[in-house]
Amino acid sequence: MLGKLKSIFSKTPPVEVEEEVNDDFSPFENPNFLTDPEKIVKLLGEIEASSPLCTIQIEGVSEEYSSSILGVKAEKNAIILDELIPKEGNVALERSRALKLSTFHKGIHLSFSLSGLEIGHSRGITYYKAVLPERIYYPQRRRSPRIEISSIDIPFSGVAQRTGISVGGYLFDLSRGGAGVDMPVNRARIQRGDKIKGCQISFEDYVMDFDFSVRFVKPVSVGSSKVQIGGFFENLSAKSQSKLSYFITSLERVEIRKQKT
Repeated sequence: MLGKLKSIFSKTPPVEVEEEVNDDFSPFENPNFLTDPEKIVKLLGEIEASSPLCTIQIEGVSEEYSSSILGVKAEKNAIILDELIPKEGNVALERSRALKLSTFHKGIHLSFSLSGLEIGHSRGITYYKAVLPERIYYPQRRRSPRIEISSIDIPFSGVAQRTGISVGGYLFDLSRGGAGVDMPVNRARIQRGDKIKGCQISFEDYVMDFDFSVRFVKPVSVGSSKVQIGGFFENLSAKSQSKLSYFITSLERVEIRKQKT
């Protein structure tokens, strides 16, 4: 499903990232804000390609939600966002039709606002279409390190609910809300919107049990059997949430120490 949606939106080359030292937070005439339309499209295209989890805030709602960018196309001046997790956020967003999105890209925090969202549905999953933002808060200064989870070799396992076939691979990305998984082959025919049940990953001698809601599936390269899937954790115990948060914090601290040496 994600492949069909993405085929509507053209891919864009990576944005060049320049290091800046200015840290002025004034919203007017500020070099920390990206306003060039071409650069905005390049930046959003790179974020869409890397499929990170994004934080969504809705005015008047205290809770934060998660989503991801499904597609970007300059010719249609459009951006497509996935449905919100937890699902309660979709009810609030349908009322407001406006949001603030923030995420980290190459270790750099960025954010932008969208309004006048149009709502669509496909295979029972909600998605949102909006006009591309006119500006993005993008200080182009690293505020948190990028952690290469792929070097840690954290195995992932589970069973595809739809096909009943076992799924296995290794994490390439990890956050407090979800993960990305490299798989040697998509034997279980995983699709966007599928659930993988009885999942496990292991870190620091702790085995974390959870279910996994798949948000994207994409080949690693043309002609390769290897695929990457990404999605959100579901049914995490309070203990697992605490252990995961502590583990990610410890990785961030290690990376910070590396940068200081």
